[in-house]
Amino acid sequence: MPEHKQTEIIVDDYPMLVDEGLEDVISNFFNWDIETCNSCIDMDGSIWIEFCDFEDWERFLQLALRNNILINGERETLWDFLQKAKVILVFDEEVIENPNKEEEVIGTGVLVICVGLKFPKSQLDDFKELFFEVLPIK
Repeated sequence: MPEHKQTEIIVDDYPMLVDEGLEDVISNFFNWDIETCNSCIDMDGSIWIEFCDFEDWERFLQLALRNNILINGERETLWDFLQKAKVILVFDEEVIENPNKEEEVIGTGVLVICVGLKFPKSQLDDFKELFFEVLPIK
């Protein structure tokens, strides 16, 4: 897969690289205390945003639902948009660095559940408009 042009954002004084075109969205998620751990501007023609754990995804959905109730059927909302997007559970075991072998990790037995949001790249502008309505830039 070809690499995408990336740009640096600062989250809690920590620099992160994100695909150019998603930096405003990813930065704003962190401003709202919703962590993402992976994103891609063009994953086979789709946008991919992965939430670090289920609680971050749930918080995002709750904000979208509250906004949907406020708009009350007047027009499409972020909640409506998300109903049409693909949501993929990504689960794995938490790992830590192996203290006995550099460059190696070991499992901890702790389950990690991430949630991936995927939608067509052609809908990015629509997503951003609805997203920033629900999560205005702080």
